Amino acid sequence: MTAKSRIILRGIALSLCAFLFLIIAFTVYANIRVEDAADGLIYEDADSIPHNKVGLLLGTNPLNRWGRPNSYFTNRIKTAAELYHAGKVEFIIASGDNHTRGYDEPTAMRDSLMAHGVPEDRIILDFAGFRTLDSVVRAKEIFGCDSLTIISQADHSARALYLAEANGIAAVAISAPLRAGRWVRTRLALREWLARDKMMLDIWLGKQPHFLGEKIRIPNVLIQKSYSTAEGMTMRIIEPVVVKSRIDSLTVEFSNTLRNEGLTGEWFRIERLSADGLWKELPYDRKYENADGEVAVIFIAVGWIVRPGMTFQMTVKPWFYECDWSPGTYRLAKTFSYPPYPRTAPSDTAFVEFQIR
Repeated sequence: MTAKSRIILRGIALSLCAFLFLIIAFTVYANIRVEDAADGLIYEDADSIPHNKVGLLLGTNPLNRWGRPNSYFTNRIKTAAELYHAGKVEFIIASGDNHTRGYDEPTAMRDSLMAHGVPEDRIILDFAGFRTLDSVVRAKEIFGCDSLTIISQADHSARALYLAEANGIAAVAISAPLRAGRWVRTRLALREWLARDKMMLDIWLGKQPHFLGEKIRIPNVLIQKSYSTAEGMTMRIIEPVVVKSRIDSLTVEFSNTLRNEGLTGEWFRIERLSADGLWKELPYDRKYENADGEVAVIFIAVGWIVRPGMTFQMTVKPWFYECDWSPGTYRLAKTFSYPPYPRTAPSDTAFVEFQIR
C-alpha cells in the first residue's frame, strides 16, 4: 500500500469516526433534551395526575409480530380507561395509523375502550395519526387542544411531551405499564433513541403532519358542584352531560339521605355568578313582558315526594329566561322541605352549579 493510499484510508477512517461521534453526541443531546422536558410530567397512576379535558391515546398495533395481543396496546387501553373512569379526562382522542383499509388503529382503540366502559360519545377518532408528531400537532391544530394528557409507555410519552412543548401545548402524561423481557426492552430503547433523533430533526426542519384539514370542536362536559342549605337532600344534573349549545332543559335528580321523606316542587330559579362575586337571577325574556314591563311566571302548586334512601328525577325548562347565555358560572336553585307540614318556616334550597363555556 502506498503512502498516498494510507493517507486516504486514514482520512476516511477519521471522517467515519467523526461522523459516528456526531451521531452519538446528537443522540445524547436529543435524549437529554427530551428527558429534561418530561421531568416531573409523567405520572404513574390516575389518582395523582392533574385533570385535563382531553387525553391523547397514542396508537400502536393491536397485535404483535406473532399475531397475539400486543401488551403495549392493551396496557395503553387499560390506562386510558382508568384515566376516564377516575374523572381525570372527559374525552379521549384515539390517534393512530389508518394508511390501508386493513390496518386501522383508531377503530381498534375505540372498540377496546368501549369494552372497558368508556362511552362511544367520549371517544374521538383521529385516523391521521401516522406518527407521534402528527398526533400531537393535530391535537392542537384540528381538535383545538391547548392542554393534554398523553397516554403511552413512559419513553414514548417523554418524546410526545417534548413535541407538545415545542408546539405550545401544556401537557402531562400517564405511563402505561411496560411488561417486556430484557431483550425487547433493549431493542425498544434503541429504537426510541433513534426516534428522538428523527423528531429533533423534524422540529428543526419545520416538518408538519401529513394531513391537517378542517377543525373539529370537542364539546364541553357539564362540570357540576352541588350543595344545599340543609343536610339530607342533594341535587345533581343528569342531562345534558355534554354542553353543545344553549341548554333548553335540565333533568335533575334529588337524593334523600334522611329517614324522613322530603318534598320538592315545580319552582326553580337560574342565577349567574357576576364579576363582583354575587349570584344574580337571569333576565327574563322580554317577549313575555306585559304592558307594564313585568313578567309573570306561574309554577304549578304541586309537591313531589323524595322518599328516604331514594332518588327522584324531574325536568326543568327555563323557557322564560333570555336565550343568550354568555360564558360563565351558573346555578340552578330548587326549594325542598321536611315534615312537619304545613310548614311555617321558610323552605330550604338545593343548588347545583355548572359552567357555560
